[in-house]
Amino acid sequence: MKHLIIKSLLVIVNTFRIIIIIISLAIIAVSCNKTSTTTSTTDTNNTTISNQLLFTGNGFSNNGNYPKLFTCDSSGFSPGLQWSNAPTGTNSYAITMHHLPPTYPTEDKHVYLVLYNIPSAVTSLTNNSKSIGSFGINTVDKKNTYSPPCSQGPGSKVYTLTLYALSASPSISASSSQVTMDILLAGIRNKILDSTVMTVTYTR
Repeated sequence: MKHLIIKSLLVIVNTFRIIIIIISLAIIAVSCNKTSTTTSTTDTNNTTISNQLLFTGNGFSNNGNYPKLFTCDSSGFSPGLQWSNAPTGTNSYAITMHHLPPTYPTEDKHVYLVLYNIPSAVTSLTNNSKSIGSFGINTVDKKNTYSPPCSQGPGSKVYTLTLYALSASPSISASSSQVTMDILLAGIRNKILDSTVMTVTYTR
């Protein structure tokens, strides 16, 4: 009888040990997964987007109509722009303007403005501004300047202007004649304190 009791106790102890081992392995697996997730998040998000920038244009705002003045149907001036409420630590600004054609991504995006190295003290640009910041190249004529949209075909076209508040100057090794929108975006990666988008439409 005593032998059976001892044997039963040994079975219970061994079962308890197995349960403890299983629970320990589960805790280790969960801990490793948390560590991996945290590391990945830290690697891809070295800055926190504050979502506080305000961004408007001369005669237009988000989800509004893009004035004819700034297109090839008129003077083709670069648009006057204003912004405010930049986050603390803003070192400079960058601005881009592009359009995604119906055949995108088979056909690449159309880029009309690439402007960077805008001093942090600047909070607006006048119409046809040429002396503030550094121009990258547009995709229309590959020049370091604003190229006015010249929509082809009927119907409204959507254009996107994006303002970036940066913690440091863009890291760009290419010459100014080679700075595309993509090169600029690569150069400001992990330096974006805040950004905001203004989407506008134009109909010919």
